[in-house]
Amino acid sequence: MPGLWVVFVFLGDSITAGFQQGPRDLPPRYYPFTNMLESILRIRLKATGSKKDVVIENKGMDGDSTSGMVKRFTMSVVPEKPDYVVLMGGLNDLFTRLPSDDVYRNLVQLTQMSKEIGAEPIMLSTTPVAGAHDFNSVIKDLNDTVRGYCTENDIRFIDLFSELVHNGTIAEAYSNDGVHLSDGGYKKIISILAPLLLELIED
Repeated sequence: MPGLWVVFVFLGDSITAGFQQGPRDLPPRYYPFTNMLESILRIRLKATGSKKDVVIENKGMDGDSTSGMVKRFTMSVVPEKPDYVVLMGGLNDLFTRLPSDDVYRNLVQLTQMSKEIGAEPIMLSTTPVAGAHDFNSVIKDLNDTVRGYCTENDIRFIDLFSELVHNGTIAEAYSNDGVHLSDGGYKKIISILAPLLLELIED
């Protein structure tokens, strides 16, 4: 049972980090979606008179792989003493043609590592990309396999893929470059996660 301070750690790659390719000729930037999510949760907690507060630590890293996430878990996650670890990764692995089975094993290991430190893992699905229907099929197959594991092991699985996809690829409104998320994409994720995290905090 979390205390008065509820700590979430988001662990992932550039999508978790908030990396955005700027529209048109604008340079890249980082969209502070976890800061925005934290603010929304605090406002809602205050409005309900809750004595609890929340902190979200963003441990996304550009270009990271699921094996990289495993390797830096002890350094990036453990010191934060999280109540929940929100995991999202795999896209960079698939881009480098790492077999989906290897990605799956790494994601499973991350859920187990989270449990070992007394945190509850929350798995976010890998997000879709533009253009390549075959590649998106690989992403979806990985997500389905991970979903099955999460269902069998009573782990929350949030299907972002289905929320962001349109006609087999990422919806144009949700990405500026076909891979990373636009403002609209992050706002969509915030709208999905905020009610869930609020429910967990108030539990």
